[in-house]
Amino acid sequence: MFRYLIIFIGLSLSLVACSSPNTTSHVRWSYGHGSNIDELAITKVAFYRNGTLLGGYPGGGMGPGASTKRITEKRYYWAGGGGLPVDGMAVPDQAVVEMVSFHDRKRYRIKVGLPADLGQQMQQRYQVNGRTDQRNWLYFGLAPGGYYEVLLMGDLAGASPDILLTRGIAEEVTDNWYDKKFPIGISQYTVTLEEFDKEYGALFKQYPVPQGMAWAPIMDDYRAKQPRTDQHPVK
Repeated sequence: MFRYLIIFIGLSLSLVACSSPNTTSHVRWSYGHGSNIDELAITKVAFYRNGTLLGGYPGGGMGPGASTKRITEKRYYWAGGGGLPVDGMAVPDQAVVEMVSFHDRKRYRIKVGLPADLGQQMQQRYQVNGRTDQRNWLYFGLAPGGYYEVLLMGDLAGASPDILLTRGIAEEVTDNWYDKKFPIGISQYTVTLEEFDKEYGALFKQYPVPQGMAWAPIMDDYRAKQPRTDQHPVK
C-alpha cells in the first residue's frame, strides 16, 4: 500500500499540543487519513485524553484515494497521507475527524473512542525483514456512503496486517454554518470538485462503488490478504 504526503492548505494549520502527564506520554506515534476510492478534504482533526484536548487543527488537508485503475479494476485499499506532527503528544483515547467526501458531496464526522491499551499496542515492536518495526501509525479511512475504519498500521512494508480498531458509519454534518452559506459542491472546493468530476465522474457512473457498510467485508478481505509479518515480537 502506497502512502504519500498530503499538501496542506489554509490559513491556520498549526497543531496545538497540550501537555498531559500519563503513562503513554513517551510513546512516539503519528496519524494519517485518506480513502480507498474517494478524494477528501480534511476539515478538522482533534485528539483527546481523559476528556482533555491534546491538540488539533481546523483543517485544510487533502486525502487522495481515487485513480482510474483503482476504479476500473476495483482496487479497494486504504491510501492517503500523513497528518500534522504530533511529536510529544500523549496517545489519545478519543478522536474527532471531519472530512468532506468529493464522491458523496457531504461532510462527515468520525468521532471514536480508542482502545485503552492503544499506547501499549503502538509500543509493541517486531523483527521484520532484518529490522525492527511497530504499528504506531493511526489511520482514519473514509469510503463512499460514510463508511469509516480506524486502523493501526506499521511503517511502509513493515509490521502487518493492519489492526482494525473500530469502524462504522460516520455522522453526516448538517450544522456547519459555512456549508449553509456556501453549499458543498457549489461554492466550496470548486476547482477541485470540477477536476474530480471531469476525471472520475463518468467512471463512477460506469463502475459504481459499494456504499456504507457494504464496504466492511471488502476491506476485511483486503486485510486478510496482507502478509503476516508480525511473527517475531521483540520483548
